[in-house]
Amino acid sequence: MTVHVSAPNYSRIIATLILWMRCAQICGGIEAEIELNVEGSGFHRTLIYHVYFKDLIIDNCQAAIYMELPSALYVNVDEIAELRRKDASTICSVGETDIELFAEKAGRQNVTACASVRSSSTNLMIPLHQRYRYAHETGGYVDATVPDPKLLLGCRERLRDHRVSKTDLCEPCVSLAVKWREIPYRMLNYHTYVWPIPVGDSSLSTFVTYTTLLATVIGAIFILRAIRTNTLNHAKED
Repeated sequence: MTVHVSAPNYSRIIATLILWMRCAQICGGIEAEIELNVEGSGFHRTLIYHVYFKDLIIDNCQAAIYMELPSALYVNVDEIAELRRKDASTICSVGETDIELFAEKAGRQNVTACASVRSSSTNLMIPLHQRYRYAHETGGYVDATVPDPKLLLGCRERLRDHRVSKTDLCEPCVSLAVKWREIPYRMLNYHTYVWPIPVGDSSLSTFVTYTTLLATVIGAIFILRAIRTNTLNHAKED
């Protein structure tokens, strides 16, 4: 008796493996790594977040960084609108817009930066500024801590292992995806970015006030003397 052994269906095996790999990504959890680079100095810095998604094989995804800023930090709404106009970066914010306010009087802002994910990675940029502060009795430096961001991912395909985020992203970022999901990540360098800034010494206010007053009086005397001399010279010529 002859026993016939059917040849394996390689096309079906390959298709099953592809479906299994896609399910492992879509149905399983996604993790990410973030590297933060900071450019600039003084009161103005640019935060550049390099985001790497591990084994992300889903196409048509958008990534977003969301931060709730303390009153000491802000983004300039005119600056980020200009960046959007030039297609340099997509950033939006909600909250305090007066850039002239001191930190002690300012309200809070939240800011969102978003971009397409290409080859499982993307770069997200946020130009950040620090507000001036009232002088302290001893002067010195005051630290402003940049809050840890939330990382969100929006894809056309469902990410079953991640719940839909309740974070209120702003326009136009929120409209780039139907559903945004928060993704856990690991920071590769900074865990908390602390930004020290100098403040005035209020104990010197009396000295500064009298020095300013003296300089103003001396300057006014010279100006009045110059006006009087110029007037007398014109009277003699006439």
